Amino acid sequence: MKDKNLTMYMNILKVALIAIGVVLCLFLFSGPNATSGDPEEIEAFRDGAEMSLATIFTTLIMLLGVGIVLLFFVVQLISNPKKTIISILGIVVALVIYLIFIMLGTSDTNESLLLRHPVSQGSITTTTAGLWTAFVAIVLAFLAVLGGFFLRFIK
Repeated sequence: MKDKNLTMYMNILKVALIAIGVVLCLFLFSGPNATSGDPEEIEAFRDGAEMSLATIFTTLIMLLGVGIVLLFFVVQLISNPKKTIISILGIVVALVIYLIFIMLGTSDTNESLLLRHPVSQGSITTTTAGLWTAFVAIVLAFLAVLGGFFLRFIK
């Protein structure tokens, strides 16, 4: 399959999913206001068909997204295996770095961060691990650019 056709098909798929989501949100997924609504009305919506439809649609979109990502990697493995394997290894390395930061934990708390609305310690830990992972990735990318510059300069 040509790259031009694959790009076109992916763009058509994106537009179709967006259009379906917008139409469903406008006409089908109109629930009560949770902050000022009647509790009985909220419970009726939660137990009704609209909430079930919204949940099924969201689950379908998530599964479709995972399927598209897996399909992308399979197509790339077939068409360009070396770069794809390097990309997959990069994702695995980022995951390992993230998991290391998760296991290290954080000393931040709701009080030390001065949060107006307290959150769970797990949220703080995962957010901190994600921030440190992004910081490590940026530093490694910067070092790779500098290394490439010096290698080119030496040659």
